[in-house]
Amino acid sequence: MRDGTILGLLWIATFAMSVIMFKSIDNGYGLVASFATGILSIMSPCVAYRLAARFRNNVHGGTMTYGEAWLYIFIMYLCAIVLASLAQYAFYAFIDPHMFGNIIPVFRNFAAANGLDSRSIEVLTKMFETMENTDTADIIISQLSGHISRDIIITTFLAVAIRRTPENNI
Repeated sequence: MRDGTILGLLWIATFAMSVIMFKSIDNGYGLVASFATGILSIMSPCVAYRLAARFRNNVHGGTMTYGEAWLYIFIMYLCAIVLASLAQYAFYAFIDPHMFGNIIPVFRNFAAANGLDSRSIEVLTKMFETMENTDTADIIISQLSGHISRDIIITTFLAVAIRRTPENNI
């Protein structure tokens, strides 16, 4: 649970950077926040690997089967998903429930100033309008399903990297 909390806090920081990115899209801070969001997203599997390797070495004496590694990493990701989803629900429901509606004019100005064609602007504006009109719980459920399917794939690859049986314990 502790490792899942650490990973969840990383995801919350990534979410916070993406909110800053959207809200600051019309000035230079949006680009910096976009870069930070990308870096934090790339760090996530690396942090998960380090946490799982530490667990393998400290708790399992340096050995762990594929099944044990997969289950541990999956539970770690599941804890992180729950924590990050709770934070996102609190944000969308209570802190800034009209975030998507508020960024539409900012996005339109930014896109027009940077040469995006009018068709693309309309498509993306409709996307923001749809998200503005979507129930918060539906947004969170959609994100949860995306996280779970993506994280099962990541968990599978990480478990292969983490497993270490006495025969291949180097």
